[in-house]
Amino acid sequence: MLTFTCNDTAIIYNPEKFTVLCVSNPDGKKLWVKKLSEPVAIQNVLFDDRFYYIACRIGDTEGMFLTVARSNGSTMWFIPGRTFLEVLYNGFLYLIFVDEDERYFLIKVEREEGTKLWYHQIDSDLYYYHFKDDGILLHYASGRKEKITYDGKRIVY
Repeated sequence: MLTFTCNDTAIIYNPEKFTVLCVSNPDGKKLWVKKLSEPVAIQNVLFDDRFYYIACRIGDTEGMFLTVARSNGSTMWFIPGRTFLEVLYNGFLYLIFVDEDERYFLIKVEREEGTKLWYHQIDSDLYYYHFKDDGILLHYASGRKEKITYDGKRIVY
């Protein structure tokens, strides 16, 4: 069992039964349970006041980024593919995705419907990124740094 604490609740994943259980903290009262359609490894859980964002891995490059309602566990939207370094920042999701061709992308996602606002292909050795007033700074294991500048919905080159 894997447990992810989310302030007043916790998400508990049972990999043997493929179930996600949401319980209240600290009493452990069951709020809802959700059965996943296939075996996954849950890598990370982010949350806000309305949703849980669950990063699921199926293989090296397969998985899904699943968004469920905090109130009842119903699926709101999902994006197929494996994610890394998921961040909730200034009302948006930022996700590193790897596709079936092992290409890596940083994408900005709108939270309500999962709409991809923009994406930028990155190198596979990205290990850290952070936000600045005028963009995002990417740090690679090679020592290289890259800056992405964007204005709302699009990247400015």
